[in-house]
Amino acid sequence: MMKILAPTDFSACAADALDYALQLAAAFGEAEVTLLHTYEVQSNAGMFVSVRDFMRRDAEEQLKELINKHRPAVKPGVSLHARVINGDTVPMITELARAEGFSLIVMGTKGASGLREVFIGSTANAVLTRSAVPVLAVPEGYHFAPIRQIAFAVDGEGIGRAEVTLPLRQIARAFEAPVLVYHQAESRQDDGIDPSVDIFLDGVPHSFHYELDEGPVLDSINAFVVDTGAELLAMLRRKRGFLETVFHTSATTKEVFQSTVPLLVLQE
Repeated sequence: MMKILAPTDFSACAADALDYALQLAAAFGEAEVTLLHTYEVQSNAGMFVSVRDFMRRDAEEQLKELINKHRPAVKPGVSLHARVINGDTVPMITELARAEGFSLIVMGTKGASGLREVFIGSTANAVLTRSAVPVLAVPEGYHFAPIRQIAFAVDGEGIGRAEVTLPLRQIARAFEAPVLVYHQAESRQDDGIDPSVDIFLDGVPHSFHYELDEGPVLDSINAFVVDTGAELLAMLRRKRGFLETVFHTSATTKEVFQSTVPLLVLQE
């Protein structure tokens, strides 16, 4: 069964992400969605006990309202639960996801520049770079659209385990969506797409797309997503890998990642 963790700070972008998570869960047929809100009170002094209690009760009330609001969107086979935890947001999200065997973290990103926030420093960025569980980042204002095609941007390195691509394959099967594997070659000496990508996409329709381009890789990926009309972009994150380079480049040069479709980050 697919287990989805949906962190929320009760913002509009978190609500967008919850809508997306519920639509995703409905496509799987059998899934569990857990809303998570974290809060933190720095001091353990007695005077702060009442503050912690108030924050917890307030969060529980807001979660109850949120669940009631979204209850009509919960399809048969899908369950919706809520958790409130006292602690630092990023460690709480990543540790809970790992410890309780969640399949996917679905979270919203703020800002008018699509997924730019993911690459230049944010809660979403921190979760993506620390989580052992795949993360799906939903841009603020994005309204769920059935996934008909998935763009999968890869470098020239291989994939070591079938588990890495499992969420991608599960989503592709649930929506009967082909995976369009995209690779930007910066020279004619480029070795292209590693054969392991083909192996670990076995069982889902997929095709390979190459482009010889010395320009910025983000521009090429954005253009490919737009040209194909893909409703989801997937990338692979590994230490010192392709996506890690993109994260570093964007954080240091403020290069804008303009994609306005959700981003699925797989963890090697």
